[in-house]
Amino acid sequence: MEDSVPKYDLFQKAYKKLKSTAYYDKTNLHLRDRIAEAENTLNITIEERLKDLHQAFVASDSTKWERKKEDILKSISCRLLPKKIMDTKEEKNCSDGTKGVLISGVPAKQVKVDEIQYFIDMKIEGMILGVLWIMMIGWQLDKSYTNCYGNRIRKTLYNEFSKEPTFSPALFEPYFQNYESWRDQALTLAQKCMQQDDVLIFTLDFKRYYYSVDVSEEFMKEILTGVKGKSDYNEEYLSRINDFVYCVIKRYSQIYKEHSGEEWIRRILPIGFLPSGVLANECLKKFDTAILDGWNPLYYGRYVDDILLVEKVEEGSRIAQKAQDGKLEFYEAFEYYTVNNSRWTGKENRNARAVFKKEEDECGTYCILPEFTKPLGSATKIQLQASKIKLFYFQRGQSDALITCFKNSIEKNKSEFRWMPEDDAVFQEDDYSEVFELSHHGVNKLREVDDIAVDKYALSKYLGKLQRINGLISEKTKGEEYNFVRDIHKIFTPKTIIENYTLWERVIAILFVKKSYKALLRFIALVIDTLDKTSYAIEGVDDDTGFVTNALREALQEHLISSIARPMALHDGETFEEWKLEDAQSLLSEQMKELLTKAQNRSKGYFKAKMLDKNLCVIWPELVSCGGENPQKKDLTNEDNVVELLKKETCTETFQEKMNKIINQRYIYYPYLIKPADLMLARLMYDLVRKKDLEDLNKIEEIFKQCWQLNYSPLPFEGWTNNRFIEENIKTGELNKQPVFQIGKPSFSKIRVAVANIQMDISNFDQAVMRKPNRSYRRYQQIAELVNTAVREKADMLVMPEACTPKEWLPTLARTCEKNHLAVVTGVEHIIEDNCVYNLTAVILPYEEKWTGQWHSVILYHSKNHFAPEEKRMIESLHLRAMEGIESSEAKCDAKYELYSWNGFWFTVYCCFELTSIRDRSIFQSYIDAVIAVEWNHDVNYYSNIIESLSRDIHCYCIQTNTSEYGDSRITKPSKTENKDILRIKGGSNATAHVGTIDLEQLREFQMKAYSGQKEDKTFKPTPPDFDYKGAYERRKGTMFECFCAKKKAD
Repeated sequence: MEDSVPKYDLFQKAYKKLKSTAYYDKTNLHLRDRIAEAENTLNITIEERLKDLHQAFVASDSTKWERKKEDILKSISCRLLPKKIMDTKEEKNCSDGTKGVLISGVPAKQVKVDEIQYFIDMKIEGMILGVLWIMMIGWQLDKSYTNCYGNRIRKTLYNEFSKEPTFSPALFEPYFQNYESWRDQALTLAQKCMQQDDVLIFTLDFKRYYYSVDVSEEFMKEILTGVKGKSDYNEEYLSRINDFVYCVIKRYSQIYKEHSGEEWIRRILPIGFLPSGVLANECLKKFDTAILDGWNPLYYGRYVDDILLVEKVEEGSRIAQKAQDGKLEFYEAFEYYTVNNSRWTGKENRNARAVFKKEEDECGTYCILPEFTKPLGSATKIQLQASKIKLFYFQRGQSDALITCFKNSIEKNKSEFRWMPEDDAVFQEDDYSEVFELSHHGVNKLREVDDIAVDKYALSKYLGKLQRINGLISEKTKGEEYNFVRDIHKIFTPKTIIENYTLWERVIAILFVKKSYKALLRFIALVIDTLDKTSYAIEGVDDDTGFVTNALREALQEHLISSIARPMALHDGETFEEWKLEDAQSLLSEQMKELLTKAQNRSKGYFKAKMLDKNLCVIWPELVSCGGENPQKKDLTNEDNVVELLKKETCTETFQEKMNKIINQRYIYYPYLIKPADLMLARLMYDLVRKKDLEDLNKIEEIFKQCWQLNYSPLPFEGWTNNRFIEENIKTGELNKQPVFQIGKPSFSKIRVAVANIQMDISNFDQAVMRKPNRSYRRYQQIAELVNTAVREKADMLVMPEACTPKEWLPTLARTCEKNHLAVVTGVEHIIEDNCVYNLTAVILPYEEKWTGQWHSVILYHSKNHFAPEEKRMIESLHLRAMEGIESSEAKCDAKYELYSWNGFWFTVYCCFELTSIRDRSIFQSYIDAVIAVEWNHDVNYYSNIIESLSRDIHCYCIQTNTSEYGDSRITKPSKTENKDILRIKGGSNATAHVGTIDLEQLREFQMKAYSGQKEDKTFKPTPPDFDYKGAYERRKGTMFECFCAKKKAD
């Protein structure tokens, strides 16, 4: 069938997914380099590469395909990177025959690598074909996995309507989501089971799993046979792609054997080759089935080569009795279940046998029995790592403190990545304790300390937080640099540098964005010096001049160049010779210049291939770099530089024209999703620079169309599928000539609202209008505390005062909202552009995108219609102009207010002085659940009376937030005086948030009643005259928006 021939767009999609995987990968930077090189080779474009590959693959003449395949196979090689560093802790023999331990704070100068990770390297075409195998064959295999959590293919890989792969960059499910699910299910089940039975938890880990399998031809043929009947593709092309993957495995295995010097010949899984992730699961499929059918434990879950098992211990069993007597040994318990088959009654196979055998060696190694690895080759030997086998025995009714403690620790770590980052250690003097791990068997005596070392996970978290904070604040400590910048050598000892080579780029990016060039060169010099002292050690014997050591050093140096190149791409057009080094020119040695030149050349490829880190940029990079036509130097991390670039851009074209230009280039290989929030923030910057009246700021349908075209479709925006993409995520309409936005489907019956209590500082306003805004860590920390308190308290929405959040911090705030599904309403600090001053309120509403299952957000803006007289006087006294939102309306006399529906919660927003207009505050009577008022106002009594009257007149909840200095931040409802306030706060110098619950269902049901029913109910005060109960009825039914649309069409 013609339709079963793989089309060209399948190769385009495969390349985009490969590129995205490389974009987020922190280990295999060489693949990222390959992609940047592929898109920037002068004599051949990426489209020409893909077309040539496609034509060879589908050619009826098999010789053309065989030539292409052989060309790719010849390019295969291995890149050697460190996996494990030799322990430097010294043991000394004492006179009594015991051993003493020397724990030294002086770092070892030499680094001995005693375990190597071998990464595959080959032409980019080979990597693309690897993704093609996943899209044609691998995803079919993946559908059959039930208790497997690692390397899982995205459920949305194929479009549910077209039944074809999407243009989304996503290929695999996010690591952290499945990992959390795998672990949390086991702990939750164990904790529940402990209430009635004794419980055992097993944690198992296979030793060097990818190197332990022998992928046979029979195994690959069995895969092909199983897929043929399910696939729409022609069998010939399925055979071609499956055979190609097998040939890659064979060729890589031969090279690995030559490099490693190992005697046996196995066809191992290539690390860095994407099909290996799926094949790793397929190799253990029979093992998984044996556990589930034969043993049938309470819980079994495998994350690649890590296994968690939870089993109930039968009362009266040998294991239970020994445990009660305190005589249960580890090996006895482990072998009872896995080797001796004592527990295996079987679920379907009553004669099932155990899956492990114990090897006759002094290490006590356990191997999977061969019948559970067939048809893998006979050289397959999958072993458990004895050092990582752990069993936890919990008796019925006893404390589950260990599980609770572990779950709390996990939750704390998860939260650190969900919250807005905070880290006082960045600004404290010489305090890096959080990145060190103390190994000890007691807590009170120094002699009980076993070792102290840098914790890789803690260091990664620390650098991650610092990187996210780094670009948001602008203050110095000790006059020049952060403590971290100054003291970087205290953390990065030679061993730490090599152990954490995947973090080099993060350190370099932190220093680069902050323009700490001297510290950057010092760090790079430190790494270079360490590489010269790094060698491979075989069983403790150095290999200083051997092939492996040289290959290791070469690969690490290439990794260093790539780690420098990507941050350098953020300053397109700038050379390292232009860095301001002052008295540090001596750091630019000839070796350093050569390395930086290579990185600089490589960075150009990163910039053109769209592979620079988007999250470090002030604006989506394409808006100031479309087509690379602008020769001006670009610092994409600097707000002022980006504004200057935009001023040049906006002289000739509007935001819409610029977006059309980008879209018309038909570039479809962005490695990340361009989110609505990205474009909404960019549009705000564009419109401010053009000194526009911001009339078009909230045209989100246009934004969603642009996101569709950039992310999912290389075709013009047309057709029901594309329109459905918009309608499933957002809807826009009108009521009383006011814009209406519906985000998400009605789901709230109650909503938890966090009201900020923060002391606003008038000096922030003064500094803003004088163009010297306060971006201190102290100020950032207060905002972060508000957000993180709301997250901790499981609030659905956070409301912050007028002028509370700087515009530059909105992207980080939006990402935090997406991670936690938290809506935020916040006043934006006064924005000054030329002589114009804007007072905006940002409404950030997260939603789940239906096409990918990912959480995004929209950022809608309310421009203050009526500046307060004193506010306007202060602005005009500086020869500035207050840009009131009322000037943006078409009639230039009617104020514009927005009506929002977020998951069925209907609300509107007023900014301070706007509330004093009787006409304005009554626009949405009968149609809203709440009015949100963001204020910075000292006239508390006046506004208190307005809010209480408003609550009764409009008959809705009122959420008011003000600076803590003046107070009266509250949630109030239209009820009698003694219970009208759900919460009410004032005072305090520390920033925090208080949470109150709004009962939407209760309010709507009350409003639907006639006066007699309301009088009898007494939950709220009766509705006012002319209140339309149908509004409450439609909100309760979830059809309010449809009602608006029908009215609009009828009009």
